[in-house]
Amino acid sequence: MVVTAKITSKGQITLPKEVRKLLKVDAGAVVVFEKEDDKVIVRTAKTLREFKGVLKGKSAPTDFDVMRDAAKRHLGDKLGRVKR
Repeated sequence: MVVTAKITSKGQITLPKEVRKLLKVDAGAVVVFEKEDDKVIVRTAKTLREFKGVLKGKSAPTDFDVMRDAAKRHLGDKLGRVKR
């Protein structure tokens, strides 16, 4: 499939109907442009709903302050900057 789109003075384009249909997108959808070698790949962006359940079964939530302190210790250890 080869289709064209004209770029406006503001740098905008309208995705041709064939492309919107192929990507299964409608008004308000978000698309991602990725550069791969000398090509640009257009794909639909993932939504938060697609990530639902990804962390299911992981450890129970921890207190935010405990998590922050653990992260600081981890980064400090990793960077070799922690004085104990």
